[in-house]
Amino acid sequence: MSAENRTRILVVDDDDLVRMMLQGTLEARHDVEGTPDGESALALIESQPWDLVILDVEMPGLDGYETCRRLRATPAGQELPVIFHSARTQIEERLKGYEAGGDDFLVKPFEPSELQVKIEKVLGQRLRQKDMAGQLDDMMNAVLSSADMVGEAGVVLDFQRQMAQCDDLRSLAVAILESLGRFGLDGCVRLSATGLQISLNAKGECSALENSILDHLQVMREGPRIRPLGPHTGFGYGQVLVFVRGLLMNRPDTMDRQESERMGRHIDNVALLVEGAMTRLSALEAQWARSQLASTQELVQLTRDALTDISARNHTQRLQVLGVFERLSSHVENAFLSLGLTAGQEDHLSEIIAEHRGKVMEILDASQVVERELGQVIQRLSPNPA
Repeated sequence: MSAENRTRILVVDDDDLVRMMLQGTLEARHDVEGTPDGESALALIESQPWDLVILDVEMPGLDGYETCRRLRATPAGQELPVIFHSARTQIEERLKGYEAGGDDFLVKPFEPSELQVKIEKVLGQRLRQKDMAGQLDDMMNAVLSSADMVGEAGVVLDFQRQMAQCDDLRSLAVAILESLGRFGLDGCVRLSATGLQISLNAKGECSALENSILDHLQVMREGPRIRPLGPHTGFGYGQVLVFVRGLLMNRPDTMDRQESERMGRHIDNVALLVEGAMTRLSALEAQWARSQLASTQELVQLTRDALTDISARNHTQRLQVLGVFERLSSHVENAFLSLGLTAGQEDHLSEIIAEHRGKVMEILDASQVVERELGQVIQRLSPNPA
């Protein structure tokens, strides 16, 4: 990689050995610098340009989560990708990392190949998000302006109308996210149907942390469909999963009453969006199944026509072969008069012709057996067997 294309990575870890191992692993492909604590990391990020930060979670003073929160509050760190580095693997830790603003989570001890894959994925995703930023900003501004004029019920009704035009998983997921935006909510969506799956947030592809949270929702099949995930809410409806950031299910009594009621309405409205999406997914699956059935029926009919044609050709070929052997037998018998063969030789030659005639007919008969078996298969595939 040329010097001008090398990415600058800041490694933040209070363990000197771990920091040196990370630097040694990455320096062949990246420009890497290390620092032992969150305070010095924030100072370096403020004074120099960086492409990525690998941030230890457990550090004295500012831990990784607080460092990331402060980083996100600065102009230089708002969009800077952060990969947390920790021996903790519980879902609660990943939720903390997501809430703090992280992009991915690397488990200690790390594998160099896994680390490089995560770095390339995070950098690639952030680059795509930057490319989309201008368009998305315009779209979200328009969505938020509309939300000021249309009530919450209007958002749900608009979603129902828009949903009828959604013919694939991506357009349906985008419709859900746009409706969340009109409610002033942010989160991510996963839709699954007919062997397909898509996971999106308002900016495009879900981050690795978002995907791990959606995975957690997907395997939680027992219990309520709507459940709190820390200070957030998850909607797990099987084929439709929605994670909404900052939407409290368990609201404290000290919360402002209007704010509490607003969050309660949002939970109900998001549930309506999810139930509507489930209905649309069922309709799409039925539509895809009908289309597949029509294609299968067309293929069956083409096969039946081809089998009929093959059968007719085989019948004609059988008659032609029989005619050839009859003429051959006649020509040989006529030739006996001039060949001067003994009766035994004549009989032997006739037996040879008859034997080969029989073998040819056996081959043709075998092809008819194959035809009958193919016909039975086609008959079973046909929706209206004769």
